[in-house]
Amino acid sequence: MLRVENLVKRYGDFLALKGISFEIDRSEILGLIGENGAGKSTTIKILVGLLKPDSGKVEYDGLDFFENKSKLKKNIGYVPEIDSLYEDMNAFEYLMFFSSLYGVERDKARKRAEELIEALRIPNKTIAEFSKGMRRKLSIARSLIHDPDYLIYDEPIGGLDPSTSLFIAEFMKSLRDKAILFSAHNLYYVEFVCDKVAIMKDGRILYYGDLEELKGMQRYVLHYKLDGVEREFSTNDVDALNEFLREIIPKAKIIKIDVETPRLEDIYFSLVR
Repeated sequence: MLRVENLVKRYGDFLALKGISFEIDRSEILGLIGENGAGKSTTIKILVGLLKPDSGKVEYDGLDFFENKSKLKKNIGYVPEIDSLYEDMNAFEYLMFFSSLYGVERDKARKRAEELIEALRIPNKTIAEFSKGMRRKLSIARSLIHDPDYLIYDEPIGGLDPSTSLFIAEFMKSLRDKAILFSAHNLYYVEFVCDKVAIMKDGRILYYGDLEELKGMQRYVLHYKLDGVEREFSTNDVDALNEFLREIIPKAKIIKIDVETPRLEDIYFSLVR
């Protein structure tokens, strides 16, 4: 389990993180969402050891990250928002190079690299010839070459064409044996991929929890006709709907009842506003 407790981070007088907490277990995917400046990238950089918090805890498998960083980083796969790759290598050479840095045995690394190249449909040409989508796929392959249990991705789908975005989203869903945290602005893919969400604003978490529970705030819309005029009654409370029905049925004609499940985008904007 990845456990984050009361993280605080300052940049001079600016308080970027104001005591955030969350957990991700194995086989869970958490989407970290929020406006620019909400604190998402700062959080991710702390989780992979690029920044140190002013206070708070980060634990992987019950071990303090900053006391055991060299040991625990070997079990983390990281994809930054901007892909920085070695242009003169091809994909296989690049993955083999990084496998050596992680100390992966050569035969095992070769097999793993070939499997990732095939699974992510990465072309056999130099990285200098890669499109943005190909580069992102290779960054994801690099994050997996040492078979880590934890994946920390900063905007893995950002700025990609629709077909590549969908491909990467579906690939991430296939990594169900790992704990995954990723930040994203595209809420459709967060809703498509994630089990949990953490909604951030101004360095705080407004909501953290199960995505289905968050979306479970259903809205009931009753369409009825009274005195020759079509009207609507809407509520999130099923008891309130039943009470209204008892009052209105003797004098109105019920047309239909719609049950609407809100999109993550609707819930997100209602919270951040």
